[in-house]
Amino acid sequence: MKDVDVLCPEGNEAALLVSAEKLGFKEVILLYEGFSKKEIDYSGKLKIRLAAFIRDMGDAGAAKKHHELVFAPAERPFFESRRIDYVIDAESASEGKDFFYQRRAGLDDPMCKLALEREITIVFGTGSVTDAIMLGRMVQNARLCRKHKNKTLIATLAKDVLGMRSAKDLEGFARTIKLR
Repeated sequence: MKDVDVLCPEGNEAALLVSAEKLGFKEVILLYEGFSKKEIDYSGKLKIRLAAFIRDMGDAGAAKKHHELVFAPAERPFFESRRIDYVIDAESASEGKDFFYQRRAGLDDPMCKLALEREITIVFGTGSVTDAIMLGRMVQNARLCRKHKNKTLIATLAKDVLGMRSAKDLEGFARTIKLR
């Protein structure tokens, strides 16, 4: 999916949307924690979609009723659900150090197969790239996604304007981790 970004606004929707349009995006997904519907006052050219982020499997049905899209952390129960549209932060989900010959990247073959069956998109957030370990985990997950032909999305998951990157920067990052 090109020219799409996922943003996590904290009352600063107008500034984020103006900045997203300037950075070259055609579609923006506004990700909120919880189920409350927000009224967005924006008259630009961007296509805006609202999404809910859930942490508990029991909230999936209610989130699907109130929002167009449902995001969840990359954990096994969420891959098995048909109500989840996107999973986030697979590389951050695994705690602990990597083994000597194996990474704790968060994704594995069964999860990728479930995501393909359930049409779940795997989101790679650029904000979580803080060191070489996280970048290595992202490359590992990207390799699995390519192998299984999963749908992927590179997004900033920015909370403010300074955390946003242009659409071309995100495409370059996708090439860096070999997603495209």
